[in-house]
Amino acid sequence: MSDSNADHSPITERYPELADLDHKDNDGKLQAFRDVLSALQHELDTSRQ
Repeated sequence: MSDSNADHSPITERYPELADLDHKDNDGKLQAFRDVLSALQHELDTSRQ
């Protein structure tokens, strides 16, 4: 894995949609988690190439 600055930044900086989970309804929380999971899967796929 790369040792880039993004690897060590706070999670809410990398994924701002997680910053306001307390203010989202359940559907909003699910969508935020899906978006983050999708981004992480893409990052993992890219690192494997």
